[in-house]
Amino acid sequence: MRSFFRQLRDRKVFRAGIVYLAAAWLVMQVADVVMPALHLPDWSLTLIVVALIIGFPVALVLAWAFELTPDGLRPDPAGARPDAADSDGDAAPARAGRDGTPSVAILPFLDLSADRDNEYFVDGLTEELLTCLAEVQGLRVASRTSCFAFKNQHADLDTVADRLGVSHVIEGSVRKHEDQLRIAVKLVQVDADSPVWSSTYDRKLDDVFAIQRDIATHVVGALRGRLRPRELAEATTSDPKAYEYYLRGRGYLMTHGTRQMEFARQMFTRAVEIDPEFARGWSGLAAASAALAIYHGGGDEAAETSSRASSRAVELAPDRADSHAVRGLALLASGEFEAAGAAFEKALSINPGHFEALYYYARACVHEGKTEKALELFERGAAVNPDDYECPLLASSLYSRLGEAEASREAARRGLENARRHLEDYPDNHRAYDMGACALIKLGDSDQAMVWAEKARALSPADVGTRYNAACVYAQAGEIDMAFECLEGLPIPRSWVENDSDLDALRDDPRFANVGRPDG
Repeated sequence: MRSFFRQLRDRKVFRAGIVYLAAAWLVMQVADVVMPALHLPDWSLTLIVVALIIGFPVALVLAWAFELTPDGLRPDPAGARPDAADSDGDAAPARAGRDGTPSVAILPFLDLSADRDNEYFVDGLTEELLTCLAEVQGLRVASRTSCFAFKNQHADLDTVADRLGVSHVIEGSVRKHEDQLRIAVKLVQVDADSPVWSSTYDRKLDDVFAIQRDIATHVVGALRGRLRPRELAEATTSDPKAYEYYLRGRGYLMTHGTRQMEFARQMFTRAVEIDPEFARGWSGLAAASAALAIYHGGGDEAAETSSRASSRAVELAPDRADSHAVRGLALLASGEFEAAGAAFEKALSINPGHFEALYYYARACVHEGKTEKALELFERGAAVNPDDYECPLLASSLYSRLGEAEASREAARRGLENARRHLEDYPDNHRAYDMGACALIKLGDSDQAMVWAEKARALSPADVGTRYNAACVYAQAGEIDMAFECLEGLPIPRSWVENDSDLDALRDDPRFANVGRPDG
């Protein structure tokens, strides 16, 4: 009920009701004076009263559903109404989240553009703000996956805060027309049922990065008093079109689909063509190309593109953790595991909590047979991102390799719980199904494991990872022929196959010698 009344307030429903009643009273006063002078019949006044009574709930519904903007009457999406005022006053440090650390979730900004054709630009903008705030020491930011689970949903802020374990929520909307931007943003302290800070920016596209920095600075100031951000990502381009293509690329990069990953590569390529000195554009191109090479059958061409792009990113921004992380990812895509490890170490020396560096460094260690090191890195990744299901599920296999059966089952339980929660928000995510199937088979639920594996294959029958994980499930279930059928022709590096304990049941079969491709 508290959330409902907050929405009534935020959508200006109360104000609309008061204004309507005041206007109705004025109309009645004027009618009472004017109508006798015009010799109108007595029932005319009754008709006006009835019309005003009927109009009252209509006005409240319209106030709920729409907002009046300089561009006219627009739909008012739940929880993202742009605030006309800019409340920049100092805010007292606010209550912390569940673990005692100031905490915030950033809901995906809404695309209010006239044609609703800027979704990927808006998603990229949201992720940039997430990345920016995640680099602030002493501030816990809900993970990207958790935040984007609420995209296009109408959950109230109490639900969001409880689900994500945060004390504050950032809501926003973007309206883009050519090079004009209108960005409305609001930071809400949920338990106090009040906005802490809000602002509306009417700027040109050239100013988008300055807007991001301003938002981040105000959020940090509101949550941490006088504490300043330790590091906010620097703009490495002054060209607004290059940055727009970069933001669109970031939006596509989040989806993980083959087609979207190719679109991401195209956007990043366009960004660095416009501005060859754009370091973060090169990082994005390296990440998208490496993902295509590793997970989507992109082959040598994608790996080579990733290598060139990552080298350029390091050259232009050697002090950024993400530059070295994508360099490590590119080297991983090329099978240069030892060099990849050195690049990841450099990234972690700059930012010890860089999740991608931890995750891919762990994978590189698996290829090299460094099981204990890989296990340590996966567990560190799970601590950095408690919502992630891949790190604990991959750790489960490593515990099995080390003979730690109970630890393997416990990691499988953790990963499966996260996978189930992920599927509540993304019911068609084949990755969660195929990796969750591996956890189910470890936990003794072979029937459900088969259901999940088949579900993943139905959702994405050609996906390399889906087929590989299905083979792992079949191998552990004793379905040897089905396992080899899934593995046939897969471009999985041989070094991973050799070090994956989930395939132990296949090792004595002569067909195992032909599984995978040579590294490099």
